[in-house]
Amino acid sequence: MGRRLPLFSPTGVSLVEIMVALVVIVVGLAALRHAFPTHLATEQQALEQVQATLLGKNQLEQLRLRGFAVLATAPLATTPEPFVDSQQQVIDGPFRWQAEVYHEAEDLLAVHVRVVWPWPAQTHLVRLATYVSRH
Repeated sequence: MGRRLPLFSPTGVSLVEIMVALVVIVVGLAALRHAFPTHLATEQQALEQVQATLLGKNQLEQLRLRGFAVLATAPLATTPEPFVDSQQQVIDGPFRWQAEVYHEAEDLLAVHVRVVWPWPAQTHLVRLATYVSRH
C-alpha cells in the first residue's frame, strides 16, 4: 500500500518551503496594498457626492423661497454658476450649479437644480428637483 507522509517533518522546514511561503505572503500583501487606493478614491467620491447633494438641496430651497411669481418670470443662468454663501461671497470649491424651471400646470412649477463638479470638466453631477405652487 501507499506510504503516508507525515504532516510535520521531524527534521524541520526546508529552505524551499520557507521561500514558497514568503512568496505567497508577499503576493498577498501586494494585492492588499493595491486595494486601499481604490477604497480611498471611492471614499473621496462619496464625500464629494454628499457635498454636492447638500449644496444642491440648499440652492433648491433658496430658489423655492423666492416664490412662484419670481420663479415663473425670472431668467436663469444658462451655464453653471458658483455657489455663494449668505453674505453673497463665492464659496471656493469645484462645485457649480444650474437651475431650470418648467411650467407643469397653470399654478405649478417644477424646479430642477443640477450640481456639477469638478469645474470646468463637469465629469460628475447630481440632479435635484422640487415643485413650487402659486398658493
